[in-house]
Amino acid sequence: MIISMISLRSLAVLACATLTLTGAAQTVAPQAAAISTPKSTAQLIGVAAEVRELQNLSLSPASADRWQILWLHQHIYEQVTAASLQVDATIAQIDNEIARANELRGLLSDRRDRKVSRDNLLSVIFGGAIGATSSGLQLSSSLDKPAAAVGIGAGSFSAGLALAGIHAQRGDTNPFEFPSNMLAEFFDRPALPTCRYPTTVWTFLNEVPPIGPHDVTRKQELLRTWVQVQRINSMGDAVKIAHITSQPSDSFKLSIDDFEDRAAMLEDVRARISYLKRDLGELLASLPPVSFAPGEMGTSQDNSSK
Repeated sequence: MIISMISLRSLAVLACATLTLTGAAQTVAPQAAAISTPKSTAQLIGVAAEVRELQNLSLSPASADRWQILWLHQHIYEQVTAASLQVDATIAQIDNEIARANELRGLLSDRRDRKVSRDNLLSVIFGGAIGATSSGLQLSSSLDKPAAAVGIGAGSFSAGLALAGIHAQRGDTNPFEFPSNMLAEFFDRPALPTCRYPTTVWTFLNEVPPIGPHDVTRKQELLRTWVQVQRINSMGDAVKIAHITSQPSDSFKLSIDDFEDRAAMLEDVRARISYLKRDLGELLASLPPVSFAPGEMGTSQDNSSK
């Protein structure tokens, strides 16, 4: 009995130790994976040297130049703010294009739905009326041929309205006159001056993300996804690519599907770019804090004035 209790206690201790080590390993792994993100973000916005210098100064003795640390913090914050504003401006341009595309898609969809509903209603009304007439004519044996002719006409008319409804499912087309084509650079098409991605954002899109295939950039991943979900048939689909990257001067008339695909692809781009804001936040969180001892700022200021 005593031996069994000792064995059970040993197993419990071993299990607790195993869970503790497993939890520690799971805690260390994400931290190790997250270490490279602030470094790559610092390189992206051009403050890698300042971040290294700041980290070295934060490890130096108390006599280190605290004003230099403060200046480095300020410079890094300025670059992060500038990059964040570039992301916001890019997302704002994308959002405006999405909104306009959705408005035109909704307009064309409403027109299509009204036309389809009208054709279906006419098919029921006229088909039923003419069918009833044909049935009435059949009551007289001398009117069999006219009744058959009317019945054939009713069927033909209903079939014609059904075909018209099927054709109307495609909807009308409409030019996209909003001055924006934020998908153009993804397909090496001419982009409007206001639709060129800032260098920081474009470099971010052409980088390989830390999670995922090691040879696929964010831009390539988006292009593969669009082909996979049939937003475009292939990278050689010139007509479709021309429509989703068009600008007002092209005078293309876009369909409902074109507007829907354009908005959906822009939403994908917006989602990818938003990750840069997260990385900028992680960079700021990784910076060593500025710590001043009581009276140290005044002493440093007095020494600098002397």
